Amino acid sequence: MNKYPIIEMLAFFCRYSELEIPVWRKKYVHHLKRVRSCHSKVDGGVKKSFYTVETKTGKIINLVLNEDELLWELEQSGVYKGFVVDRVLAEVQRHKHLPSNAHRIIPYRFEVFPSQLTRQILTAPALVDRVQPYRFKRRKAGSFQVVNVETRHLENIMITKHLHYVVETDERRFFHFVFVLDQMDWRFMQEVDEQLLFVR
Repeated sequence: MNKYPIIEMLAFFCRYSELEIPVWRKKYVHHLKRVRSCHSKVDGGVKKSFYTVETKTGKIINLVLNEDELLWELEQSGVYKGFVVDRVLAEVQRHKHLPSNAHRIIPYRFEVFPSQLTRQILTAPALVDRVQPYRFKRRKAGSFQVVNVETRHLENIMITKHLHYVVETDERRFFHFVFVLDQMDWRFMQEVDEQLLFVR
């Protein structure tokens, strides 16, 4: 897998609502102004990244990313006790020479809403449905907006998990990516000819 290049990816994470096309609800959405502090650590055998972020409206929110399960959580304290976070748009940087994964994964937009709105949701989506490509950048080719996820599947290779996606961009080009779970890397596999997509 290491022979395939790591790319910059804006990824969309969802837990309580499975969405084919990412959308946000205006009354719940928050936009990042800056990350005030962040770090990663192993908590009870689970890799987690912790963030204290300031939003554009001046609110201070504490977020946690469970890297093993790809689930974002809201620290249950203060005014946000009884609230949850969902629909997180986060940049996953290709640069690996940073202090922690928390410095590589930056949540730019997310929703915070009362937990009672999630009572009808009994379980989280399958792992491969908890994250999907949103926009990506290739060094020489520029950036591309994903408009549709054609196919997705999980490959368990024992030491880690690979999440495979074939996506369509706004230029009607098709690309195959793999998200390597233990390394939190998005890797570019190949551009795909539309004629090879037998099931649509």
